[in-house]
Amino acid sequence: MHVLKPKPEFRHQPLQAIQIVLWLSVLTEHQVHTFRALQDLLGLPIHFVVGLRTLADRTTQGWCEPEVGDLSVETLPKRGWWRTGCRVLERYPHAIHIFGGFWADRRFFPLLLLAQRRSISTALMMESFVELAQSYFRAQPGPIDSLKSVLRPLAYNLAGRLVARRLHAAFPISGKAIEQIKAMGTPVDRIYPFGYFVPSISAGNPDHAPKSKALSLVFVGSLIARKGLPTLIEAVKRLRIEGHDIELDVYGPGDASLLESIGVHYRGVIPFGQAQKVIRAYDLLVLPSLHDGWGVVVNEALLQGVPALVSNACGAKTLVEVSGAGSIFEAGSVEDLMRVLRELCDPARLADCQRNARTYGPQLDPVLAANQLHLCLLSAADPRIAVPLSPWYP
Repeated sequence: MHVLKPKPEFRHQPLQAIQIVLWLSVLTEHQVHTFRALQDLLGLPIHFVVGLRTLADRTTQGWCEPEVGDLSVETLPKRGWWRTGCRVLERYPHAIHIFGGFWADRRFFPLLLLAQRRSISTALMMESFVELAQSYFRAQPGPIDSLKSVLRPLAYNLAGRLVARRLHAAFPISGKAIEQIKAMGTPVDRIYPFGYFVPSISAGNPDHAPKSKALSLVFVGSLIARKGLPTLIEAVKRLRIEGHDIELDVYGPGDASLLESIGVHYRGVIPFGQAQKVIRAYDLLVLPSLHDGWGVVVNEALLQGVPALVSNACGAKTLVEVSGAGSIFEAGSVEDLMRVLRELCDPARLADCQRNARTYGPQLDPVLAANQLHLCLLSAADPRIAVPLSPWYP
């Protein structure tokens, strides 16, 4: 006879005593600001367990290790990782253990299962997984990516069925991630949509500013197939043939040999942390990705009052939906991207989007995100505590 195990009780803790352990494959710039603000809010240190201090693929894309300062960060060793992980669970049995995905670091999943078996409070913070034959980091997808596109949904659904109903909270990062987490069987009342957040910087004078009166577009990102740059370049070419005055500047690491054409210019790699300073000089940011878990560059544009055009395969499209600061087009569709660009060639429409970006930008502050995350954790502990509607989702 199969006996259902009772759901482990979430430990109700006083407001000032919530303790958090974060399990992340790597601590990145688009996470650290929110978690540092959350630590300040809680008045207790957050303990970070990371798989790696830096990820080689991220480094080649220009990422740098963030300043961790006073954060408590522990790296899971290659040898003895299971013993180390068990010790963390034993050291923090009353904490909320938030895991950053299932397999961003494959060692974390068995530790998540162990935590649930020990009735330790667990939560999941997860981007959407790619459902296409696309590589996350390589310039072009290969045969292994096609195989993964078939196996990945099966693996996530199986993993979800093992842990989803025992999660005390789930923090999907994007609308697509919400759908995927629901499909795994996570109770709807434990799902709290979230995102990535970076602070606004005082941008000063831009290093490069478009000199013509053309509609100036900027792309910032790795020059890899997943980012969908050929769609954007083709749309610009066709619109120029139609007679529209449009210029595109491209920034990012990778092979730029095929980029240069009339109206399209490769400008090199932006130093880490300086994207906002560059983006603010343009009329529009365009992110045409075939898949993007989020796309922090959209945050950076809106923080500087610059509207964004994003494909419907970008997690950060939700920011455009809520703010009205730009438009969304079908991923991979040159015609649909041309349609939204024609609309924004209208100065009145462009000005309206720019006003919306300036108005909405302050909603992307990491301190506000930390406050929202805190309220979500409190609500997960006590359903009587209502969580305000997310300012980042419709």
